[in-house]
Formats: sequence, C-alpha cells, structure tokens
Amino acid sequence: MRAFLTGLSCSVLAAATLTACESGRSTGEGEGEGEGEGEVGDVCTVDDISFVTPDLTAKLAGGGGGVDLTCIGNPEVVGASTEVTLEGCVDIFGVGNKAKRGISIAVFENDADPKGGTPIATGTVAVVNDASGLACDGADADTPACRSLDCSSDGFYRLTSTVPTHEPLIMRITSEDKNTIIDTYVYGLVFRNEEATAGVINYESALIFRSTWDSIPTLSGRQITGGQDTTDAQGNSVIAGEVHDCTDTIVEGAGVGIEGFSKSTMTTAYFDGNVDDPKPDLTRITTGEDGLFVLLNIPAGEHTLVAGQRASGCTGADCTCESLGSRVVKTFPDSVTISTFAGDFPVIN
Repeated sequence: MRAFLTGLSCSVLAAATLTACESGRSTGEGEGEGEGEGEVGDVCTVDDISFVTPDLTAKLAGGGGGVDLTCIGNPEVVGASTEVTLEGCVDIFGVGNKAKRGISIAVFENDADPKGGTPIATGTVAVVNDASGLACDGADADTPACRSLDCSSDGFYRLTSTVPTHEPLIMRITSEDKNTIIDTYVYGLVFRNEEATAGVINYESALIFRSTWDSIPTLSGRQITGGQDTTDAQGNSVIAGEVHDCTDTIVEGAGVGIEGFSKSTMTTAYFDGNVDDPKPDLTRITTGEDGLFVLLNIPAGEHTLVAGQRASGCTGADCTCESLGSRVVKTFPDSVTISTFAGDFPVIN
C-alpha cells in the first residue's frame, strides 16, 4: 500500500491537473461509458456487484502471464495456526512527519468490530525520545524505544499479546491526536508460519497523517463529506487496496466494485503504475501495473467489495466475468480502510 498512500501526497501540479480534467472512465457501475484511452469498457458483474472493465482479460503485472484463480472457491489448505508476536516500524504517509507519542495499535479477529470491540492484542508506538537514558548499545537494545532508532519514522511497536497465524485479522492504528493522524483499519491480514523467526513476525504498520488525508479530494476531484474536521466522527471514509491473484502477484487490468455504489457521491480511481511517484490515472477503468485502487467518499458501515476480470480467452459482448475475490470490510467516519485482494483466505486443515 505504500505506492497508493505516497501517491496521495504527490505534487501540487499533478493535483491541479487532475481536478481540472473530466474522467473518461466510469466512476462505478452500470452507466459508465469507459472511454479512457486504450480501455473501452463494458459492465462486468461479480457476485451481483457491477463495475466497468475493458473487453480484455487481466494479466499479471510486468507481463508475467495469466492470472492464477485456482484459490477462488477453492481456498488453500494450510497447517495449524501458531501464536506469534507482532512487531515492527510504523510506516508513515504524510510529508515531513515522524512518529509521535500517543499512537496505539490493536489487532482483532476478522469478524470483530475493530472500533468498539475487544482486541486480541494491543501495543503502543515507542518513539526515539523514549530511548533517552537507555543502554541501546547493550542491555536495552531490543526494547521498542531502542528499536525505534532504526526506523525511518522514528517509531516502533511490539504487541503485548500474541496473534494467530493463518487466520484473517484486522489491525487498527489510532492516535490521541485526531487533528494530525487519521484512524486506519487494515483488513484481511494473514500471517504465515514461515514468516516467523523465533516466534516473531515483523510487519510495518501504516500511519496516515492529515497531510495525506487532505490531499485525497484534491487528487481525485471528489470531496470527502465532513472530511475537513477529522475530530468529530461525522465524516465519510476512504477504502484503498491492491488486487493480487492466488500467487499473491499484483494484477493489472482488474476491476473493483462495491455494493451500493453511487456514482453521484462516490468515486472509484486507479493508479498509473508508477511505483516511485504514483498518481491517479483518470483514463483507467482497471488497475495498472501497481494493482492499486481507491474508493472515495464511502459512508460508514459494512461493505462488500469484489474484484474481477473478463473471462480468460473471451472477447465480444457475450463475455462473462470471473471473480478475483471478495472482501467484507467496515468503514468508520473520518478514517481509511485498507483491504487487499489475494484470492480466498486460506483454511486451516
């Protein structure tokens, strides 16, 4: 997700250009003409949710061949879950900012309410100033405060309870300072046994600063209702993510839809594939080489998302669509929800 969030903080010149242009693509389901350059679109329906895709089959990013759909409806069977400790740097998205005290991280089971429910593990972010007086070259080297010295964000967390592998989880990142840091909910995290070293998995948690949040409507041409005040819990939200296939490889040419989409109030946008400086590409109606999508001005609540492509080897008006997966997420006022498609979740043997 770094590419998407970095893109939201990119140049003012690009932002001005985007807001001045009318999109040639559909901003959602049904009526869009999809006349973006190189992408003439038709309505595609997956699990009764419609969106627009080109009359082309998706492919793996970088020319890697066909998309692997073997786990769709046939999830990977994995071994027993184990309990691991989760830790890592915080990955900040926002111009010129460092981690601050008062940031909390919590992990929830996939069917829990990550705003008001009970987490299975929690932790706080230690910052560089917390290392003052510690023996970071000696006995205190592994403390979160000392570990923060090696983070570009100057922030490191370690959850105080373990989390299970092989099960989808939700991560919530919040701060006492709602004016500076935006609440973020990451859905569908699945950690694997093989990722652990001595019972520890290192995972960089996303931390979204207000500077990035404020750039969203500028880059997309779509205001976030109530987004000017992120402290009153009254505004709408943003959903962002990537589309991968069953091998966890980024997919180019996939479409994303959301149940209940209203193109009069919401926007779907895809990015240009430039990993170093990504920007929304308003001629696109599907994912680029970065696999990134963003849904803007989404009301708070539970939402079903789908990703799909034209059926392999199919051309013409009679083509059917193939699912690249579905996700159920919640959005909350004045917040960002992140969800990545990578086929069906694995099941434990």
